[in-house]
Formats: sequence, structure tokens, C-alpha cells
Amino acid sequence: MGDTDPLAGCEEKLKRADFHFDSLKSLIGTFFEAKPDSYWVIPEVDVESSRCLGRIRITREPPLNWSVVVGDYVQNLRAVLEHLIWQLVIANGEKPSSGNAFPLFDQEPPQDPCNGERKRWERNVWGVSAEALRFIEFCQPYKALHGPTGHTLSALRLLSNEDKHRTLVPALAAIHRDPDLVSIDLVEFRDIRPPTERVTIHAGRPLKDRSVVFQTPVIITGPNPEVEAKTNLPLDIGFGRKPVPLEGLKQMSEAVAMILRESRRFFGA
Repeated sequence: MGDTDPLAGCEEKLKRADFHFDSLKSLIGTFFEAKPDSYWVIPEVDVESSRCLGRIRITREPPLNWSVVVGDYVQNLRAVLEHLIWQLVIANGEKPSSGNAFPLFDQEPPQDPCNGERKRWERNVWGVSAEALRFIEFCQPYKALHGPTGHTLSALRLLSNEDKHRTLVPALAAIHRDPDLVSIDLVEFRDIRPPTERVTIHAGRPLKDRSVVFQTPVIITGPNPEVEAKTNLPLDIGFGRKPVPLEGLKQMSEAVAMILRESRRFFGA
């Protein structure tokens, strides 16, 4: 559509966001290739609780520049939506104002016109067409089948606000949630019986040095219990105080791209 495309700026913002995401993946890959010994797991026997525990040792935290790149990523995605609402107002023959913004609400605003959240909602969507408004409502986190918790756009709002108003979005490591990628074999034992119960893996939790990443009950049979383990516990990296993993970040781009694509019908495209 060339220079006359009212959503050309949105598309460029989306491309820039995807550039930052690719840069982030490259930074993470390079980090683990260069320092594969930054994280490892040490099994130990806790005599008091009769459990075999696997504790992670962390010698190198995720670099701060990852947080900078994630901030650029989420701000570009948020800007796509903000620029979109601006263009939707213009397409409806109105003049947008500083109050316009693409709303992302975890709870439906009350109908009471005096309610603060209702006022904010009305201010955000002022000037858009009735059809576009219905679509914006459809996109809201509060419309999600299982509620707003974990909703892609709710996470985008939280990360964007965190980066803009508080501090750099923290980068945190966690054991990957995919069970096909994770394996633990307890292979050698001294003064304990081989465990008969399945090993519990603590996936998806932010890790600190000496965090427990797996555990299983054991029966101690002697004074010096020890165990050795072969582990494959690949790490996932999450961002934010409620960590969003890389796959969740990618889903943000996909959700924003869908909104942009579906919005073209409001411009006669």
C-alpha cells in the first residue's frame, strides 16, 4: 500500500519489535555457548527430610543488556497498538487526542459513568467507530476464556509499564517447562535405597543460586548417604516480576500482528 497506508507506521514498529526479539534470542544463545558452565545441578541428600534434592549453582547471572533489549521489544509492540488507535480515530473522521490509547483491561470497566476505570476506558477509545470498538472489546484480557492471568496482552501491559515507570525488566532463569526436554537419572547411590517415586521437577520457577530444581523421597540406609545424577535440565529465560518466557514474548508479537491484521477492515482494506 506504500506511503498512503495508514498502518505503515504500525507495521514498521512491528518489524522493529521482531528485530529486537531476534537480537534477544541471539544474545541468549551466545551467552550459553560461551559460558556453558554458568549453571549446573548438584544432587544432595537431606537427611532430616529423607529427600534427594537437586540444587542449581549459578556463577553468572543473565546480562543486563538482555533487559534493555526486552524493554525495546515490548515498547515497540505497545506503540503498534497506540499508533493503531490513533489511526482508527482518524479513519472514523475524528481528531485523536492525548487521551486516546489502546486499552488493555484485566477487568471489565463498570458501566457507571462516574467510575474512574469507566472514564479511563471512554477516554482511551473516544472517537473510534462502533465496529472498531467491538473489536477492541473482543481483544481485552478480561474476555479471555480462562481469565486475564497469563493473557498475552495483559503480560505485554505489565512488562511495558514495568520498563517505562519502574526499572529495567529483570531477566530470570527457570527450568524449561517442556517435559520432553527435561530428564533426570539418579544413577549411583551410597547408603540409600534407589527411590521408587517419580522425581519432582520444579520447572518454570525463577532460579537463584542453590534453588532446589528437583526432589524425590529416599530411604536412608547408612551414615553417609550420597547420590549421583545425570541431568538434562535446559533453562528457559523469563522477563519481568511475573516472568514471561521467550515463547510468551513471541506470542505477544503474534497477538499484536493479529490485531493489526484484523484492524485493516476498518480502513476499507
